[in-house]
Amino acid sequence: MRRIVMRQKMICGFIDSCNEKLKQEPDNINILRTRGILYNLAEKYDKAITDFERIIDTMPSDASTYYLKSDCYFNKGEFDLAKRDYMRALKLQFDTKLTDNSIENAVIIDGQDLKDIEKVLEYEKNQAILNYLPNLMAEGE
Repeated sequence: MRRIVMRQKMICGFIDSCNEKLKQEPDNINILRTRGILYNLAEKYDKAITDFERIIDTMPSDASTYYLKSDCYFNKGEFDLAKRDYMRALKLQFDTKLTDNSIENAVIIDGQDLKDIEKVLEYEKNQAILNYLPNLMAEGE
């Protein structure tokens, strides 16, 4: 239990740091992405989604942000929205022939499909944390 409380305090501290930095640089994509990841880890999914949508508004072809947003929807249990954003990310990342209509109408076929998506989302989230959180920590020193 103590470990969970310490983790939450650390995440909240990083969120506060992001909020301070965003006052100075409100459109800094890296800080928005980091804060979105932290909100996701803190189970504040709607706030994370809002940050990721701001990034998508600025960089609509950034596949990693769609993966991260998909992870939030997945964690909320909104699997159709999670799969939609996951498929958008795949389309952007691999330049596949998915049409916008097929993305919008994506349905979850079975539980295995969800498990495969979950593995990719966890990998993407971990990569994003490794890429952006150390920079934020270094800037705060």
